[in-house]
Amino acid sequence: MKTIFETFKQSIYNPSFYQNATTMQVGEIIRYYWKVSLLLSIIMTTALGAMLIPQGVTFVKYHAPEIIKNYFPAELVINIEKGEASVNVSEPYVVPAKGGTKDVLREQGLENMLVVDTKNDFDKKKFEEHKTFALLTRTEIVTQSDRGQITIQDLRALPTSTISQEWLLSWVEKVRNSLWYIVVFGLIGTFIVVLLGYLKYLVVLLLFALIPLFISYLKKTLLSYGGAYRMSLYAIIPALALKTLLNIVGVFFIPPYFTLLVFMLIISINMRDVDSPTLFENK
Repeated sequence: MKTIFETFKQSIYNPSFYQNATTMQVGEIIRYYWKVSLLLSIIMTTALGAMLIPQGVTFVKYHAPEIIKNYFPAELVINIEKGEASVNVSEPYVVPAKGGTKDVLREQGLENMLVVDTKNDFDKKKFEEHKTFALLTRTEIVTQSDRGQITIQDLRALPTSTISQEWLLSWVEKVRNSLWYIVVFGLIGTFIVVLLGYLKYLVVLLLFALIPLFISYLKKTLLSYGGAYRMSLYAIIPALALKTLLNIVGVFFIPPYFTLLVFMLIISINMRDVDSPTLFENK
């Protein structure tokens, strides 16, 4: 671990370190990259777990049942068969917004959470007249975002099912009873996704390596593509570490090109002449 941190420190700023990197074995550098990726993945997964798991557990245990009882009336039963919906209530059936949700929807010019109208096909004008967040028709579920964007989901993708308040509450209960397994598998899944996100740069760096190659051309120093890739493997680590830290802290929005900018900065400050004009020559 001490060696990893020492290498990491040198990869931030040490021109001589980058000079030597161009002649190192690629396998040795990739092993370092792999270890740092594992460490960053553990840190990111732990941080996400600490932030999201308590909220998720609280939601499933307390808020989910309350939301279902408030927004899915006990008398409403929705049957979906062969991609078509039918209900056991008079239509159009309106579920008005309540509590804090009512205030949020009011800001968007809406009044209802759900309107059920399986007797008529979707009509944009009528949908707007309903002033609802969601509309269930015979073959579609229609929703609109806070920006007014309308999304239409075809019911044919759904299996045959009967949806009721009792059915929804039973599913919440199943989730509550399986929370431990969900949390464990969720953390494992998150770790794998995060790790793959770091490892993808092993491929992306094949393109990024053109940057130190171009800088060496401008400086009239000798640097092979293999040497540029070796340097890039080290230079990307500080960029990924900084991005991970900012993601955890969440101070500001991180643009997609943030990693590339930091990578370019690291490469630029370390590719400077030290003793000889053939600083980055591969031997």
